[in-house]
Amino acid sequence: MKLALVSDVLDPTTGWGRYAGEIADELIASGVDVRLVSPRDRLAIPKLHSYPDHLSIPSFQYGSRHPVRVFFRTLVPLVRALRGVDVIHCMIEPFAPVVAVAAGQRPYFVSLVGTYALPSGRPRIEGTALGWALRRARGLPAISQYTKARIEADIGVPQASVVPLAVRAEDFFQSTPRVREPGLIVSVGEPKPRKGYDLMLEAFATLRSEGIADRYVIVGPYNSSSPYVQQLQTRINAPDLQGRVTFTGVVSQEELAAWYHRARLVVMPYRSWKSDFEGFGLVLLEANACGTPVVSTRDSGAEEPVVHDMNGLLVAPDNVRELLRAVRGLLTDDARWEVLAAGARRRVAAMTWRRSVDQLLDIYAGSLGYRLDE
Repeated sequence: MKLALVSDVLDPTTGWGRYAGEIADELIASGVDVRLVSPRDRLAIPKLHSYPDHLSIPSFQYGSRHPVRVFFRTLVPLVRALRGVDVIHCMIEPFAPVVAVAAGQRPYFVSLVGTYALPSGRPRIEGTALGWALRRARGLPAISQYTKARIEADIGVPQASVVPLAVRAEDFFQSTPRVREPGLIVSVGEPKPRKGYDLMLEAFATLRSEGIADRYVIVGPYNSSSPYVQQLQTRINAPDLQGRVTFTGVVSQEELAAWYHRARLVVMPYRSWKSDFEGFGLVLLEANACGTPVVSTRDSGAEEPVVHDMNGLLVAPDNVRELLRAVRGLLTDDARWEVLAAGARRRVAAMTWRRSVDQLLDIYAGSLGYRLDE
């Protein structure tokens, strides 16, 4: 039986791209007969470059995102790419409607990764088409229990399940360990309201005034014209924070690992913002792979990677006082920091892509009556 994995750009610097690439790599390694269906000209995962069964479709991320245009520019190349395929797994939600049509009578699955999975959060035509495609799917593997619950509450689908994200610890190994900066707090990811960086700025200002924290670094791409970035920049330019907060811009994998190793804490104060939410928070596991404890929020996808008081702390969303208390505690209590750092490595050892793919194969088997690796 041949399985098609339909994705957008296979690029480890994007959430969708890393997720699809890691799942594809593990399925292929498991002996599943996989066809990759994604924009070939934007393949940025070296270990998949030489994979022979890879057919191309247009990109969602790098083209017009209007749902009607996405559908019509993708349908014909997708139908061609799915010839000879028995089962289809759509790895990104915006392609779900066109996959549902192109699949015909063949079974298909749709991953639930985050904000784009909520029909109620999309414009009317797009939301209606997405809801239809999700209800027809044979299975809906979600990347976290939180994401699964959000989709179930939105459209009441019964076929959702959980296949969490994972991390390869070896990707973050550094032969020459960085010296930790006792007062360094790091956040990772493009600034958006759902990331909650404005909350961390307020907590950091207090910690600076107390002499506990020294630097706050936001790692990753940012758009200086974004209203949210401009809001952050206005606060950063205030006298109490001037010169103490940095946007790095785009960094390499090696530079990212260096920031994780250098930080005392990685803090991601996620919140729901309108229809936007954080589906998992992979950066939390990446930090853990470097032995770095994390602080994040309940009622978000962070509840999947973070076990409270094991590998990090979870606080209430939109609560600066609780966030401040948690961060202050881990900056000042070395014994507790060491316990969470040890727990971080244990958590990473349990959250592997091999485990995620085994769960996915079980979902296929439960829906189809057979495992695709047999």
